Amino acid sequence: MAVLKRYPFLLSPGALLAAFGVLVIGCSIGRQFGVGAAGDDALVFSHLLHYEEEGLDCSSCHLTFDSEDDPGMPSKAQCMLCHADIDEEKPPERRIETLFDGETYRAQRISQLSDEVIFSHQLHAIDEALCGTCHEGIEENERLDERMAVSMDDCSRCHESLGVANDCATCHSQLGEDYPPSTHDQNWDRSHGLVFRNGSTLTANRCDMCHLESDCNTCHFAVQPANHTNYWRRRGHGLTARMDRQNCYACHRTDSCEACHQEVLPQNHTGMFGSPMNRHCLNCHISTTDGGCFTCHTGTPSHLLAAPQPPDHTPGMNCLQCHGVLAPLPHVHKGEDCTICHQ
Repeated sequence: MAVLKRYPFLLSPGALLAAFGVLVIGCSIGRQFGVGAAGDDALVFSHLLHYEEEGLDCSSCHLTFDSEDDPGMPSKAQCMLCHADIDEEKPPERRIETLFDGETYRAQRISQLSDEVIFSHQLHAIDEALCGTCHEGIEENERLDERMAVSMDDCSRCHESLGVANDCATCHSQLGEDYPPSTHDQNWDRSHGLVFRNGSTLTANRCDMCHLESDCNTCHFAVQPANHTNYWRRRGHGLTARMDRQNCYACHRTDSCEACHQEVLPQNHTGMFGSPMNRHCLNCHISTTDGGCFTCHTGTPSHLLAAPQPPDHTPGMNCLQCHGVLAPLPHVHKGEDCTICHQ
């Protein structure tokens, strides 16, 4: 099957988010810093306290947010201008040092962009009052983790609303519709169906980034899945269809099944399956209420419409005395209570 092509997930203008979604210098007391319960996956920092309650501006900490491509992260020395005194009264796990590895801000990874991504913060930061346009809810945020990152869908929607070109080349120097993601290796043609059905939201797993639904149909109609062997066609597809018919509908419709089964009998339709012995129900049914036969025999009356018991029949009677296979009035029987059908 043709290899699907799509470019991988990159934290798109997440630099925006990081620009505002990171440590801000605070001259406050109370809840401020510390490693959260998730360790490196979440750092406790309150933008609500610094921005709303203390009244600090974005530019108070992100000095180059509107003048350089990089928004500018606060350094430890910058934070310590206020926290040198504040942290003296705090336990070690809530001091400013918990947000830094040496001089490197630990949450910087949240907004890390590949060198392949084209993004300039100063071109987007038109007005400090509009920071919340991209960093939605940042003024109330109290935790630093990947959920703060701006998604590529966010950027695409904004570009579309502003009339900015939404082509891959707008934000990517190399990646595009003709550049397959790293997931599209030599086994992708066998595994992509499972990835698609699992509904992954990762950009690298979203077919619609590069493909139309017609692309899938064109390929699947030309190339059969690997499990469609001759043995599967003759023996296994019926069971598969009954367990997961929706999967069959990716390529097939009900009329295609009917057209085939009208010409080719199932493998179990062999000797004594039909008349005169009519042992077909013994071979197929788990219960007489099973509707498997009606997949093909849509015109056959339902077993639930069987004739009622004669009025002189009582529950204690042995039906097989009269209706056994060799009895005067034979009726195929497979062990259940006759009253399942004849009520």
